[in-house]
Amino acid sequence: MADETITFELIRKIQREEQRSPKLTKIPENFYSSILTYIQQKKQISEKEDRKGVLEIKNIERLVEDIFDRRERKVVTAAVNAARTNIQPENMVEEEKDFFDLVAGSIRQRRETNLKKMFIVEKGEESELIVFKDQVPEFVGSDMKNYGPFKKGDIAKLPDENMKLLLQQGLVEEFKINK
Repeated sequence: MADETITFELIRKIQREEQRSPKLTKIPENFYSSILTYIQQKKQISEKEDRKGVLEIKNIERLVEDIFDRRERKVVTAAVNAARTNIQPENMVEEEKDFFDLVAGSIRQRRETNLKKMFIVEKGEESELIVFKDQVPEFVGSDMKNYGPFKKGDIAKLPDENMKLLLQQGLVEEFKINK
């Protein structure tokens, strides 16, 4: 979506699209700065305190806040998913990318620190962990124990034979802690 002139109709259209879509929708890159300018212009025009102008500004502010809240929620959800799967979301504007990086970084750090603590082997070594890239139903491992079912993003330690087989099939990848 090219940088469009901000109008009440465009704001309402974006709000409806955000309401309908579980993912971030495409908005103009300069959306938030353009909204600020648009509202300031509307306030200057409505300096006479005419009732219609004041109501229009309130409606615009409500719509923009709804868009912001919905997109914020979607960015946080995307950051959680990215921390688990390394899949980056689409359709973020620059302000949202900065927020996403901050949130995703905090989540990754928390996951790595806490998971590392949980998966330290008695000998003091890190165990070999895998991250599931897709859903895997429950199965009996080579040690005759039941494992699963697993969802995309789940992290587990499995017997070496099972881990190697799942790696070969491309259903998992090694879980690495970046320092």
